[in-house]
Amino acid sequence: MAVIDLNQPYLHQLEGKSLSIFVVSVVGCIVSTIVVALRTWARVSSNAFGLDDGLMVGGLMIYIADVGFACEGARSGLGSPDADLSPKMKQNSLMWLLIWMLTYICCLAIVKSSICVTMLRIANTMKWFRIAVITLLATTWLTWATTFIGVLLLCQPVAGNWDASLVLSGKAKCATMDAMIALSYTSTASTILTDMACAVLPAFLLKNMQMPLKAKVMVGVLLSFASLASISTMVRTPYISHYRNPTDNLPFHVGNIVLWSNVETAIGLLAGSLPSLRFLVVRKMRSSRNGNSTGPSYGQKSRDRNLVTIGGGGPSSYGGSKRVNSSFKNPTDTGVTVSNVYAHGDGDWERLSDASSQTKLKNVASEEIAHGGIRADFSVQVELSDWPEQKRG
Repeated sequence: MAVIDLNQPYLHQLEGKSLSIFVVSVVGCIVSTIVVALRTWARVSSNAFGLDDGLMVGGLMIYIADVGFACEGARSGLGSPDADLSPKMKQNSLMWLLIWMLTYICCLAIVKSSICVTMLRIANTMKWFRIAVITLLATTWLTWATTFIGVLLLCQPVAGNWDASLVLSGKAKCATMDAMIALSYTSTASTILTDMACAVLPAFLLKNMQMPLKAKVMVGVLLSFASLASISTMVRTPYISHYRNPTDNLPFHVGNIVLWSNVETAIGLLAGSLPSLRFLVVRKMRSSRNGNSTGPSYGQKSRDRNLVTIGGGGPSSYGGSKRVNSSFKNPTDTGVTVSNVYAHGDGDWERLSDASSQTKLKNVASEEIAHGGIRADFSVQVELSDWPEQKRG
């Protein structure tokens, strides 16, 4: 066993659980950064970057800082038994633990907010679903406020959380460890509940969506990936009880909480970004097929673009270019379809030319709407493509 200097700030070599914290956190950070970067590129390139994307990028930035604090904590002794730590390392490991904890709480709340905003954008016509998502969002931030403020108030000043000499000298006052345990269990229970809700709620959306079964299964698998985050939370739960004995290898035991919490956050970042990458892959596949087409007209590039719907016709027959509405940006956006109705003869129509007829028609329409009227919500799959030059009006 190596001799430990009393003022030694870091471990000479990472091993065991400390090494696991360092490696797993760095790998999770790299993978999350790649996936979120691809999501951001896909959304920006399609002019569809929204609030949910901004929240996910913000969550990634905080997660990178979170991983940095976890790695510094691992170097200072998190995940290592007391026998391998100097008094300086014990103090520093608990300091980095507190800083990591506050950062983790913020990161998780922002990532879940991004997922909730995405669901709100998709289901903007389903009132009960919106209420459920808003409730989930409120629960997430209520948990954040309770835990964040509670941790800051455990010791006054905050340095008393890691510097025992302040408490012994009477310069700091701290609550009992029961308060810390209560905060941890409350946060864990809420995290499991919200993680499961983020995985289950999208299933109700897929149930009523008019899309191919294969696509439903693919999207369902991607969305259910979020349920793995709750498993990570459950795995770390038994280690909370070790806060009762802070002198019994506390840095070693709470290292498990840091490890599995970083795994949970990485899963949240991936689960919230993978569905967007599906549309990127589909778009690339379609682009590849169009590029390999042998038709002479598809080899040309055009600045004009037309909205092509399944079963729809070509571009306007009136000639000239036609600009696509730039507000239609996402595959999940809602819109209005306009149908043209034709009759075979003049006898099929009743002309309304006078003011009284127009007023009567408006009154009838208003009464229908007041009594419920007729309304139908549809999911329409659309595709934007370049129209060949030879066929342009």
